[in-house]
Amino acid sequence: MFRTIAYVTAAVVADGCAGLAGALVPERRLDQSRMALVGFATGVLVGTTFLDLLPQALSGTSHAAVVCAVVGSLAVMASLEWALGRRRRESLKGGRLAAMLLGADAFHNAADGAAIAASFLISGRLGVITAVAVIAHEVPEELADYVLLRNSDLTRTQALVAMTGVQLTAGIGAALTLLSAAAWKHVSGLALGIAAGTFLYIAMADLMPTVLQGSANRTDSRLRAILGLLAGLALAILETVW
Repeated sequence: MFRTIAYVTAAVVADGCAGLAGALVPERRLDQSRMALVGFATGVLVGTTFLDLLPQALSGTSHAAVVCAVVGSLAVMASLEWALGRRRRESLKGGRLAAMLLGADAFHNAADGAAIAASFLISGRLGVITAVAVIAHEVPEELADYVLLRNSDLTRTQALVAMTGVQLTAGIGAALTLLSAAAWKHVSGLALGIAAGTFLYIAMADLMPTVLQGSANRTDSRLRAILGLLAGLALAILETVW
């Protein structure tokens, strides 16, 4: 168990560092690479969900429970994002925008931490695959969030401090999952089902609209998004074979 905790801790720390990478990248570079990163993240999330998370969840837990976990996590993600106003964040200003954005990200990160912990409880291989998927979608999302926070009148330091605090919620989600696993042996399968629903929601509701919007605007953006998507799917397939 100590080794599992060490692996989960390392993966959560790596995820947190990746989430803060946006502040170190020049804004011109962000604009050039964001569509490829978003496409890549979408491919990795979809591939990891259907090739790894769902098969593992179904192999250790009843199918009905897994389906309920997936549907439930989709409903919770949609409800919380609606309540926090993430879909309308472009029309908000100042502190209200920042608060809503950080609240939605805190929930996302807690779910990511739970997914990483649940995967490592199954096997080290699945844990690494899930951590890669989490980091893949964390980078483009946090790049966009950093820009939005800066546009909400936050200084560079304030944005970094706020994002660092939000990244800590991944550790909370991971810790709660590990504690629950010690008390209930079937929690890993349910947690993987929840992670699958969360990944699907992020891929289809958060990332895919960005890919489609960028693809509709410019030919080079379309090419970057498609190549990124194919690369993400290829990575997920290779990880499954490995």
